[in-house]
Amino acid sequence: QPVPQQRSRWREVALVAVIFVASSAWGTTFWNSWVRAGGQPEFYQLYFEPAVMVACGKGFGLSLPQPKPLEDFLNRRTDRLACSELPADLPIDQRFLFQAAWTYLLYTVGLFWWAFGISWSGMGPLFGVFFGSVTTIAYGIFRVGMNQLFAVLGAAAIATSSLHLINLPHLRDYSKAPFTLGLVLILALLVTLPVRRLSVLALSAAYGAVLGLGYGFRTDLLINLPLLIITVFAFLPGGFAKHLALKAASVAIFLGAFYVVSLPITSAVATRGGCQWHVALLGLQPPFNDRLKMQTAPFSVGDAYADGYVIRQVRGYADRMDPQAPPPVYCSPEFDRFSGGYLMAIVATIPGDLVARAYASIVQIVEVPFDYLTSPLTQGGAKSMFDARQRLLRTGTHWGFIASVVAVVLVSALSIRLGLFLVFFLGYFGGYPAVQFNERHFFHLEFMGWWAIGFVACAAYVIARSREWPGGVDRKTAWTRIAVVSITTVIGLSVLIAATRWYQQRQLERLVESYLAAPTEPVDGTSALAGVADRDWPQMMAVDVEPAACGAAPGITFAYDPSAPDANFKKTVALRPDQGTTRIFQPVFEKFAGLEATPPGCVLKVERFTQPDAFPLLFGVVLPPDWRLLPFYQRMTW
Repeated sequence: QPVPQQRSRWREVALVAVIFVASSAWGTTFWNSWVRAGGQPEFYQLYFEPAVMVACGKGFGLSLPQPKPLEDFLNRRTDRLACSELPADLPIDQRFLFQAAWTYLLYTVGLFWWAFGISWSGMGPLFGVFFGSVTTIAYGIFRVGMNQLFAVLGAAAIATSSLHLINLPHLRDYSKAPFTLGLVLILALLVTLPVRRLSVLALSAAYGAVLGLGYGFRTDLLINLPLLIITVFAFLPGGFAKHLALKAASVAIFLGAFYVVSLPITSAVATRGGCQWHVALLGLQPPFNDRLKMQTAPFSVGDAYADGYVIRQVRGYADRMDPQAPPPVYCSPEFDRFSGGYLMAIVATIPGDLVARAYASIVQIVEVPFDYLTSPLTQGGAKSMFDARQRLLRTGTHWGFIASVVAVVLVSALSIRLGLFLVFFLGYFGGYPAVQFNERHFFHLEFMGWWAIGFVACAAYVIARSREWPGGVDRKTAWTRIAVVSITTVIGLSVLIAATRWYQQRQLERLVESYLAAPTEPVDGTSALAGVADRDWPQMMAVDVEPAACGAAPGITFAYDPSAPDANFKKTVALRPDQGTTRIFQPVFEKFAGLEATPPGCVLKVERFTQPDAFPLLFGVVLPPDWRLLPFYQRMTW
């Protein structure tokens, strides 16, 4: 290689090393300052007993019985623990080891404690390494599309991100970030580097290994499983029909690497359960409608963001599908099977809402750099830096979205294939957080907005200097490519949302018709349902209401026993005084205490289904007289 090129590569390596060391040191310093200021990290420390056992050379398992010093440490009544405080002959057991899905995370913490001592407050360097890895890999992603200067600025934006730093102390959720960004970098290299057999196979193996390792830190990583297969077949240079043998080999190597590396985790999940579908069911609950900025619809999938609520939903579904089977134990393989089946039944019924929620997520994910700007520190010099950063970025209304659209246009001018890949990438990574739209599930995707901004800024700089499209593309060819990608994207997205909404409308109309035709019996709506066996919950209520008789702000409340806070799923259905006689279907669970309405006379009739087991899905539904004219799907509010 020419000497200047070799020197350039060594300078790049040196720069990467500097970024890693500096950001790791900054992450460690921040974590220590945050803890000293009274911050309380939350990453299920109570379940880190296997890490203690690893640190003390006792193997990966749980102690039976648990010694008092260990109990105090895990409950954070004490900050430190010495291995000498544990009995030398302490028995270790794995029969009740439900943390096996976290094996790699717990081993990492255990080995760190083995080297540096078992302490909660002493974990700063480990957090720093995670943070440094994220910042450094982000730099690599930024380098795919921009020069060193803009890539360094992008890495600095990640290193000073309030959202990243706020999530840093919570190890279980933060630990997925370096693995996710590593997978993104591998995908970017696959679609931008020339197709060479060795490099494609090596990158595919690396993808499988990184995914398998990350899966042992956070099972969320499994959502990245199909991406390499799609990328290799659809977006590798040369087109779909070229290099088919190489593509098949790369997928085989990827799957093999993932299988080998993830085997301890996949085996544990298969035998002990992993609760992977449970999270998605939680993400369909009401709080996430507001976070995604979705309008309400005449139906609801659920009513409470609570583990206990979804557990009851899944157990009710299991009883309806397989009445002879015992109730599935939370997070057991049986629970995974029924929760997965329940989720698939929902997906098959409301695909239009799921697509719309993904669209809403995409728009918000690319805007993350300009949201979540609260300073993670309340004092010191760093707070002034965060305050200044907030003042600068809070004016960036829609900058992330605009930059993302412009980036797609510019990339499309260079290559239709890369333009479509960028659309696919934005759609997949921007859309999947809709599964449960919570900051701890998408903070690591902040790089997407920054990459778009950096790419557009870098491209503008290049165009301004050269007075031509980057890559020497003539204007006619560039605009033709842009038109192909733009038209394909707009038509594809429009057809997808229209088709899924059309399908969902008909699915829900048929479901409502089946509810209306269901056999019912009258019940006392002012008291709890009596004589219902444990396995007969949930019950399906049918209530007729005359809103005009309910006052100026009519509403019906399905109340629960307030003495059981873990089962209090109180729900109020708001009505309009002018909407006419309305029929309400609502599933209710044990501890249901009856209806509340003021005045009581506005409730015309209260019934329950006599055969709720005939319905796989029990949705809440509100049917005014003109319900057939209503759209049975959600819409975005912006």
